[in-house]
Amino acid sequence: MTVLVALLGLIFLIAIHELGHMLTAKALGVRVPEFGIGFGPALFKKKLGDTTYSFRIILLGGFARIAGMGDGRTGPGTYYEKPAWRRALIIFAGPFANILAAVLILTAIFMGAHEPSMTVERVVPGSFADEAGVKKGDRIVAVDGRRVESWDAFVGAVGDKRPGDPVRLVVRRDGEPKVFAGELKADPRDPERALVGVQPAPSGQTYGVLEAFGMAVGRVVEITRLLGVFLWQLLTGEQSLYQNVTGPVGIVSVSSQSVEQGFFPVLLAFISLNLALFNLLPILPLDGGHLLFLAVEKVIRKPVSEETMNRVAIVGLMLVLTLFLFATYADLSKIFSGEPFIPDR
Repeated sequence: MTVLVALLGLIFLIAIHELGHMLTAKALGVRVPEFGIGFGPALFKKKLGDTTYSFRIILLGGFARIAGMGDGRTGPGTYYEKPAWRRALIIFAGPFANILAAVLILTAIFMGAHEPSMTVERVVPGSFADEAGVKKGDRIVAVDGRRVESWDAFVGAVGDKRPGDPVRLVVRRDGEPKVFAGELKADPRDPERALVGVQPAPSGQTYGVLEAFGMAVGRVVEITRLLGVFLWQLLTGEQSLYQNVTGPVGIVSVSSQSVEQGFFPVLLAFISLNLALFNLLPILPLDGGHLLFLAVEKVIRKPVSEETMNRVAIVGLMLVLTLFLFATYADLSKIFSGEPFIPDR
């Protein structure tokens, strides 16, 4: 049952992506002959208006078949009949739909969560707070001589600090103030950031819609930044591709585990954002590749020929398939060796 829920969640994200393409194309006057989930023989087909909706046997993707895009059609209502900026909107709409889905999922999660209090719930082992002597139940009252009334204010006070920076923390324990001073250590998940090492206990208050939405946008921006850092570390060899890549097998496995453990919505938002960012890589046939060629078109002031794009797309498709096969190999190897899909940090 958990595997089924995980699969339905992934299908939902694919459908959201392709809906973004389809709805934007239709809004801009481009016909969409077919909208499909999956590949291979169709299990279900239904024509509504000008579009045939299909559900196919191999659930490894989806598509919105846009008139004039790779099918040779020309004339009114086709993709290349529209100006470049409209075509760019159609292409970008898919990744944007996944980004929006991630934000909305996180917004719902934050609305159901309680605001953090200033009371310490947990001290991270080996951190500044742990070594200085901060304990569970301490209430944070000031940082570097500045009084902090909320957890956001506390995060703001320490957010710009770097590993090795000095910090002076004042807490209240059993009604008495206690002062802890020392140097901050690096966050193991992001060596460029400092870690105080305290986690807050929840309060009795919840977040409103606008506050939760703002927090969700902030979290998406932060995850995007961290993924950019991680990608750079992969390119420079600081991180292992084998240890960190996860293919369809691993995604379904981790997703089904997250259903059992109750954090599937968070993982779904993370996968949705990853799907958007992966599709924005400047490689054909990904959306980012199409956006790159639209930018080239604006520079050279004429469309790039279909023949040239097809040749580049073949190379890009080979790269994507190679990554897909490598990820699947890594997934299966981890299953047989007992290694975790997500490495411990």
